[in-house]
Amino acid sequence: MKIGFVLYHRALITGISLSAEMLTSAASLRDRKSQKATPFEIKVIAPSLISPKLTAGIRIQPDCTFANDESFDVIILPPMWGNPLASLTKHPEIPLWLIKQYQNGAKIIATGTGVIWLAETSLLDHQTATTHWYFHDKFSQLYPKVKLNKQASITSANGLYCTESINSQTEMVLYFITNNFGQKIAKTIETHYGHEISKSDHQPFYEIGGQVQFDESIALAQDWIRLNMNKSITAKNMAEHCQLPLRTFNRKFKDQVGLAPHQYLQKMRMVTAKELLRDFGMTINDVSEQVGYKDSYHFSTIFKKEFDVTPNQYRKMVRAKAYNA
Repeated sequence: MKIGFVLYHRALITGISLSAEMLTSAASLRDRKSQKATPFEIKVIAPSLISPKLTAGIRIQPDCTFANDESFDVIILPPMWGNPLASLTKHPEIPLWLIKQYQNGAKIIATGTGVIWLAETSLLDHQTATTHWYFHDKFSQLYPKVKLNKQASITSANGLYCTESINSQTEMVLYFITNNFGQKIAKTIETHYGHEISKSDHQPFYEIGGQVQFDESIALAQDWIRLNMNKSITAKNMAEHCQLPLRTFNRKFKDQVGLAPHQYLQKMRMVTAKELLRDFGMTINDVSEQVGYKDSYHFSTIFKKEFDVTPNQYRKMVRAKAYNA
């Protein structure tokens, strides 16, 4: 398996470093037989073997150039600092290279303003995409044929993945790890790297495992869940809030989110619990109640089942890494 990170003028190194570490760590956790059968390799591709000007003055040594006749399984396009249009004029060869890679079977992940490279190829024409919020209006003007979803944090279209931010890219990489290396390895990676992701209340219209959402009632339900997760919630409560029959609500929710309502509720409770444990000095009892569990022992049992560590162990691990950084 070969992963390629594309390097260009003003690329954000954070769009490369974290994902590269997560992928390399995941690949190393495979058993020896899998590692031997499917070698894992990461390369950095740039216009030349001299690193282009990046943010913070840091240099990354490219492994190869676009002139190399080399195919990749996955290509990741990091976001750029500031106006991305300057990079387009400096690197006109990138869109043509991306088209060739895609035709050879590569999946492409573009983040934030890095989505502009995919738009330049015309591969996103008449497809749903997203980009960083501050670039929405300019992107729509430049690429009117692309179906820009301003609410989405992740979109998927025939092997082309767009993510609005580094956080969304990290979620996309976790999804990739799950599909290629298995759930157990993905959980280990999430446990060790997940606390570096800043969760937000922004609601994606596309969620990993689901589909592009155009039903406002389901987005409404997801927002309501986030605001009321500290209370006792049932699927019937959700359906009533959305003014839908229970069977209809359950079917629509599962179709569009990829999880049953009760599964999604538990997922959001666990994600919020991790954030509270990481960023706030709350007791385990307080965290438990804040995410809707009156019994802290029951909460700890579910947390350990989900993340393979207890809430106390997770908090100690996060603090230790923070202090050692």
